[in-house]
Amino acid sequence: MVMDATVATGAAAMMAIRVLLDHDVPEENIMLCSLLMAESGVHSIAYAFPKVVIITTEVDPEVNENFYIVPGIGNFGDRFFGTESLS
Repeated sequence: MVMDATVATGAAAMMAIRVLLDHDVPEENIMLCSLLMAESGVHSIAYAFPKVVIITTEVDPEVNENFYIVPGIGNFGDRFFGTESLS
């Protein structure tokens, strides 16, 4: 089970899935769980790994020029850990 709080482009999740595959985990035994995913991220992962099960609570329509999910949930790490963004 791969867990990623938010998936925008899908790149980080695909790297994690690739590590599992490199360690001989069958693709059909991998599940990706996420709180929020951008539609483009879902498509990228599903295209690259069609046998991986994708579980999410919400799919938002797009990512912006900074690769943030729109409308999204803000910075998940800052919200979860109670920290503030440096920007």
